Amino acid sequence: MLLGAHLAGCAIENSMLGAAHATANPLTSEFNITHGLAVGLMLPHVIRFNSNGKNPYSDLNPSAAALAQRITELLDIGSIPKSLREYDIPKERLPALADLAAKQWTAQFNPRALSDSDLLAIYESAYT
Repeated sequence: MLLGAHLAGCAIENSMLGAAHATANPLTSEFNITHGLAVGLMLPHVIRFNSNGKNPYSDLNPSAAALAQRITELLDIGSIPKSLREYDIPKERLPALADLAAKQWTAQFNPRALSDSDLLAIYESAYT
């Protein structure tokens, strides 16, 4: 576990996170969703957003669509909810979540620039 935590810390310092964490943090603080589950939920939607017209994940080899699909499959294997609706988050709370996500320092390190409306679109994608 210590080695795993160390490697995760190295990865965080190298990437400085991004929209997956920026959108997950409000889910944890506002709805008490475990942080790792919130990141997993948001990750496929962020990958799709980031890859709009580009593939910032090309060094990982699969297409961005294949990468997002694989993350979704892993969520299925782990029986982890894949939508905000499954966590009973009211749709009318999405704008407030987007506002909170925009204030997260991790959002500035996303490979694609984020606006408030982009963050709302990512949450909307994760809702259904």
